[in-house]
Amino acid sequence: MKKIVSYICFLFPIFAFGQGMVLKSGDQFPNISINQLINAPVKNINLSESKDKKFYILNFWGTWCSPCIPEMDELTKLQKANANKLQVIAISDDDPLKLQKYLKNKPTSIWLSTDTSYLFYTLFNLASVSQCAIVNADKKIVAVMKTHSITQGLLDSLYSGKRIVSNADIKEKPINTSSDIFAVDSTLASNFTVRSYMIGQQSMGKRYAGKSVFAKRRRSFINTGIISLYKDAYNIVSNNQIIYEVDKKKIDNYSDKNTLYCVDILVRPEEKDSLNVILQQKLNAVLPVKARIEYKTIPVYVITDNGFKLPTSTKETSYGFSGRGYEGEAVTIVDFANDYLSNELSLPVVDETNLKGKFDIKTAIEMRTQENVIKSIEALGLKIEKLERKMRMMVLY
Repeated sequence: MKKIVSYICFLFPIFAFGQGMVLKSGDQFPNISINQLINAPVKNINLSESKDKKFYILNFWGTWCSPCIPEMDELTKLQKANANKLQVIAISDDDPLKLQKYLKNKPTSIWLSTDTSYLFYTLFNLASVSQCAIVNADKKIVAVMKTHSITQGLLDSLYSGKRIVSNADIKEKPINTSSDIFAVDSTLASNFTVRSYMIGQQSMGKRYAGKSVFAKRRRSFINTGIISLYKDAYNIVSNNQIIYEVDKKKIDNYSDKNTLYCVDILVRPEEKDSLNVILQQKLNAVLPVKARIEYKTIPVYVITDNGFKLPTSTKETSYGFSGRGYEGEAVTIVDFANDYLSNELSLPVVDETNLKGKFDIKTAIEMRTQENVIKSIEALGLKIEKLERKMRMMVLY
């Protein structure tokens, strides 16, 4: 009977969330255990039942999240400096084995927990990782914060009872649940739409390929910033290829919804090879910031063949990547460099391998750092060096 009751208590928060429950500042921490602690004196802990008078920080992170790694280093310092008053619990979707490897490389007194069900992440309705919830000595939630906001000064304010304003990014309730929020008719020959920020929609971009009636003719952007719009239109693969003649802070702030746009473009079938050029023209005509291309010699990473042995592939092209690595079928080295490597490394990545054809490429990253990304490249039989090359630069003015 006890097991059944416990099971029902565990399910209650999930059911309640389905009915609209969201944990927020001012709420008492729920009667739910944090499980699969791998380096704590206990295997699980229920904060609502805890009798200690410590503050707790629940940090939502992942070894695949590059900003999370330095944040964990800073939290480790804070944990050490506040050991008698504070316990940080870092909750991720990494499996225990990966967390053990992390501990081997980065010993910490932060307690690490695996939560592949995303229970607490979902209950706090977070829009991303790299955020945390702070629970006070009375086990009441006092703030939900971006992790980089946690400092010794903030902790001292909390200890003295001062109110802290939450600044975490929370998911908005979707307003428009249509599969095509732009409602583009398949019979249209061409179309261009620009809208302001749309409430409840995730920031994203979409390309249309395969058997879609819009294949290679259409591109959509939802709640996207000016920089990302122009980068896509001009095929700029790295932020180091951007020159600002405007105040970057005013156009590179996803917290300011006034700087985000929803854009949809559809070109005529005979114009599909010119989609990017047409998109460039349209954006320059309607956006408050304009773009142009110049050339400049800058530092880059150059990849060359160093024993690459993967066979060519005849599959249909597809790819995806995350902080855990890259997985692509029938992709070129150029696309691997542009789409993935230039995103992961701090500089543009130039392909000088002379490798022709398409390949099935897969990499695996233990922890998302530049060093580990470079190791995964070298494991493929590619050499990478930091050199200088004359590159296309996008000027925003």
